[in-house]
Amino acid sequence: MGKRVKYPKELGRYLRKHSFFEKLRAMVDLLGPDAQGVIDWAVQEATHRSPNGPLDGGLIYSLIAKEAAIQLIQKNHKRGKITTKVQVRRLTGLHFEMPVLYKEAGLRHPQEARNLRHNLFHTAFLAYINKCFPDVHTWVPVTGQGSLTPDLMVEHNDPNWLFAVEYKGYRSITLLSESELLKGMRYQQEFGTAWLVTTTAKSVHVLYGRTLDSEELINNGITRLQRLLKKKTYTDEQRENRGIARKGITHLEKHRGINIRCKVITVDELLESSKKGHPKKGLAITTGMELVGLLRGVGLDEHADNIIRVMKLPTNLIHSDTVTSMRLIE
Repeated sequence: MGKRVKYPKELGRYLRKHSFFEKLRAMVDLLGPDAQGVIDWAVQEATHRSPNGPLDGGLIYSLIAKEAAIQLIQKNHKRGKITTKVQVRRLTGLHFEMPVLYKEAGLRHPQEARNLRHNLFHTAFLAYINKCFPDVHTWVPVTGQGSLTPDLMVEHNDPNWLFAVEYKGYRSITLLSESELLKGMRYQQEFGTAWLVTTTAKSVHVLYGRTLDSEELINNGITRLQRLLKKKTYTDEQRENRGIARKGITHLEKHRGINIRCKVITVDELLESSKKGHPKKGLAITTGMELVGLLRGVGLDEHADNIIRVMKLPTNLIHSDTVTSMRLIE
C-alpha cells in the first residue's frame, strides 16, 4: 500500500474476500495525512455499534469509503467539477445515494437542486390553474404509464375538456429550443391542446410563426445546437447550457421522421376557450416574465417571486423552507 497504515485483521479479511486492497489504497491516497485517523475512527465506530460482537470488517470498510467519497466530492467541488455515482463506485466499490453524500459534504447535489426548481415551478403553476379554474381536476402522469408523460394534466367535467402542461424551469439565460417545442407539439398531437410553460426569457418559436413543422424544427435545431456545442465553456452557466444542448440534439435526432404540424395559440386564446368549455386546439407557449405577469395578475405574488428566483439564481443557490427538493412532485 502506497502510504503505510494500520488496520485490524477483520478489515483485512474483508478486503481479501472482495479484492478491495486496490480500492483501499486509492482511498488512502485520496485521504492523505488523514487516512490513519479515518481508519482509526471507523474501527472505533464499528466497535461502538457492535459492543458485544466481533468487529465487522464490512462496516469498517463502508465507513472509510463514505468518508473518502465525501472528501472526493469536496475536492471536485473546489475544482468546479460534479462528482458522479460512477466515480464514487469506481473509487470505493460501493453504492451510495449521491444527494445524501453531497449533503454530508456540506453541499447541495445538482439533481436535488433541479428537483427543487421543478417543484417550485409546479406549485406556482398549480396555484395559478386553480385560481383560473377552481373546479378542475389536475394530476401528474406517472412515468411508465404511457409513451407521453406531461408534467401536469388539467381536466374539467361538465363540460368535458382536457389539456396537457409541460414545464421547463431553466435559468432565464437559457433559450427555449426546438427540442422543447417538439415535445410540446407531441403533447398537442396526443391531447389536442398543450401548454408549454417556461422560465426562460427567450424562445425560438418566434422564428417559426404561427405554424410549427416538426421536420423544420429538427433540422434547424440540430444545426443550431451543434454550433453551440463547439463553443468553449468557461463558466458553470455555459457548461449547463452545453449539457442542455447535448440532450436536445439527442432528443431531436430520435424523432426524425415523425412529421407533425401544429398551430401556436396565445395563452389568452387557451384560457378564454377553456372557460367557454372548448380549449382551442394548438400549442400555447409562455416565457418567464409572461408567467410572472400571469401570477401577479391573479394575486399570486409569492409564487411570482419564486419563479423569478428560478429564473435568476444559479441552481445551487435556490432553497425553500416549504417546498420539497429531494424528489420531483409525482
